[in-house]
Amino acid sequence: MSVVSFEKGCTELEAGEIRAALGRVVGSRRFRTSPRLTSFLRFVVEATLAGRGDRIKGYTIGVEAFGRPDSFDPQTDPIVRVEATRLRRALAQYYAGEGSGDAMTIDLPRGCYVPAFQLRLPHPPQAGPKWLRAVRSLQRFLQLRLTIDAPAERR
Repeated sequence: MSVVSFEKGCTELEAGEIRAALGRVVGSRRFRTSPRLTSFLRFVVEATLAGRGDRIKGYTIGVEAFGRPDSFDPQTDPIVRVEATRLRRALAQYYAGEGSGDAMTIDLPRGCYVPAFQLRLPHPPQAGPKWLRAVRSLQRFLQLRLTIDAPAERR
């Protein structure tokens, strides 16, 4: 699996792909019935895409995503930690079921609230005899092609 990093921002195309992945997740059965998880996930994804990933903290999530008052104290009110655990579990269930074919995944790594985005590369077919013969044939063709196209001084 290749990881897409957004520490320094992302292109509009990547942001669009991430928002599409977000839309699929929050539109799923599991998330449609849980507005708090949806709000949490939308908030952290959009904040990250806006370049504010370094400001995603328990307090910010509590106040901005969950509507807690400015006096909210994440040390005494565990709502963000509890919901983060639920969100991680819900994401894992989504990608194990409904989202198993999604090309992009959204994860909330343990220990932080900044989401990670990953592109899943398709798995190659099982290496059966036909497939191996085709690959070897292609390799021989490419080696031959490189030899023919190489300048005379490199041959």
